[in-house]
Amino acid sequence: MKKNIIISFLVAIVCIMAIGYAAFQTTLNITGTASITSDWNIKITDVTTKNVIGDATKAFEPVVSDTAVTFKTNLVSPGDSMTYEVTISNEGNVDAKVESIEMTDSKNPAIVFQTSGINENDLLEAGQKQTYNVIVSYSDTITSQPEEISATLTVKLNYVQNG
Repeated sequence: MKKNIIISFLVAIVCIMAIGYAAFQTTLNITGTASITSDWNIKITDVTTKNVIGDATKAFEPVVSDTAVTFKTNLVSPGDSMTYEVTISNEGNVDAKVESIEMTDSKNPAIVFQTSGINENDLLEAGQKQTYNVIVSYSDTITSQPEEISATLTVKLNYVQNG
């Protein structure tokens, strides 16, 4: 008798669960429209010669392409240098950060390239500008005149969306 009551109780529970599942099972339809209105627009907007030491000269005006700039500087003797100030602008509406800074290598031990004023992970907020310096110099440690004291340098900033 007890066995019949337990079996009946279990069958009743299974039936209630099946009815409940059927009653609550419905198809959920979600409709809508989404649009993205972000504007990614980061670019170099100005390059100026900031500081010339010694007899350094520009071989040509810096060549700019979005987030990269190419310099060619002529150096005459140790200690000569030229500093370029580069302005980069975030004219979009998305905050960005510097993921990496790429610099070509001249393979000439007499020429030293440096950047200052910008580092990886620096934030460039939407609508803001940032300046950094690129210094091209003739190394003071060189003891004999190399054949070529001219080198081309390209500095490229790689930006990613902040967040």
